[in-house]
Amino acid sequence: MIKTFTFKNFLSFKDEVKFSLERDSNDDSHKESFFKIQDEELLKSAVVYGANASGKSNFSKTFVFFHNFIVTSYANALSNKIPTVPFLLNSKTENEPSFFEIELVAKDKKYVYGFEVSQSKVSREWLHQYPQKKTLFDRIGNEINSNKRHFKEATAALEKQTRSNVLFLSLLAANNGAISNEVIEEIKKINVYPAENRDLILNYGFSHYSKHEDEMLSFLQEADFNIEEFQLEQKEVDKDEFANSFPPQIPRQWIDLATTGSNKFVHRKVSTIHTKYDDKGKVVEKVPFDFMNQESGGTKQMFGFAALFLNALKEGKTLFIDELDSSLHPVLCRYIVQTFNSKKKNPKNAQLIFTTHDSSLLDNEILRRDQIFFVEKDKYGASNLFSLSNLGERKDLSYRKRYFEGRYGALPYIKSNENQWE
Repeated sequence: MIKTFTFKNFLSFKDEVKFSLERDSNDDSHKESFFKIQDEELLKSAVVYGANASGKSNFSKTFVFFHNFIVTSYANALSNKIPTVPFLLNSKTENEPSFFEIELVAKDKKYVYGFEVSQSKVSREWLHQYPQKKTLFDRIGNEINSNKRHFKEATAALEKQTRSNVLFLSLLAANNGAISNEVIEEIKKINVYPAENRDLILNYGFSHYSKHEDEMLSFLQEADFNIEEFQLEQKEVDKDEFANSFPPQIPRQWIDLATTGSNKFVHRKVSTIHTKYDDKGKVVEKVPFDFMNQESGGTKQMFGFAALFLNALKEGKTLFIDELDSSLHPVLCRYIVQTFNSKKKNPKNAQLIFTTHDSSLLDNEILRRDQIFFVEKDKYGASNLFSLSNLGERKDLSYRKRYFEGRYGALPYIKSNENQWE
């Protein structure tokens, strides 16, 4: 579970930002929206608002980099360049390392893990364990100081093996370190889906449908999608048959280019089953629709989301979805948030973080103040993230109205130029 995530000097974020899923103890509203684990009270969901190009998507990319670098650092040891991008609009920060730190609650322990990194090396790295604070290791450059009493997996031999561009935590986990693997397994539970990767979500739905068929169908029907059944057929085919499965308007050379180097092709046929009625409302027959060509973008989106959400709810994962409201009606977004905030539907305390432009969720009947965040960019091109609870707003106010009045910032500034229309 995420308690806090702090970062600095990455993409459009110049100064330190602390994103917290700790419950504000001064707010007793919506008690179903937070849960207690050990001595912590953590939120089940959080929403991020902001103008276009304010840094919302960069916030999600911060999680992507953090997650992927930890999981793949050891495997990619021979690649010297680390894919971090500092804030480039400042002559000082462009030459400084990026900073990342996460506070995690895992089983009966809490961990604080972080690192500072440039494109060429890991300059600092640390791991602390709670409730009794223990520094398990602290790294500065290639010098690693480990707690030999409480962190025996950090042997002198492994310390010497650690390359300058590899995280020590990843190396330890690859060598079956128990504590290191526990930390990394918690980080692996953070699944991030940027807006440009919507096909990944749809493919996730396809790959998990056979395991969760009844639950996914029930989830979609509860969300008022008039679908009675899905039929999914997959088979391996040769390249010509695979190419022929694409719409005719897609040139064959594009398909050949996209499949260069592939020798296995899967043809997938997905149908949704609907009911046909006569003029008197009597059922006539069941009618199959081609899922990809006859269903709406929102239906396809929700199909993929259904698999993601059900998996997260079952396993207590953290989901970060950029632009949740893309192709979805505001009522569906509200349904998703209420599902994660529900004690009955979310007994494993999965966490949902998402960005959106759907202002209908700025409602104190749905969300607490500490669940609402804003991102805005200053005149120097630097993004900042802050919570509504930090602004001292009363919980009985109309957040949506005050947001559009400009009370919270994070709105686009429209420059009026009447002359251009003359």
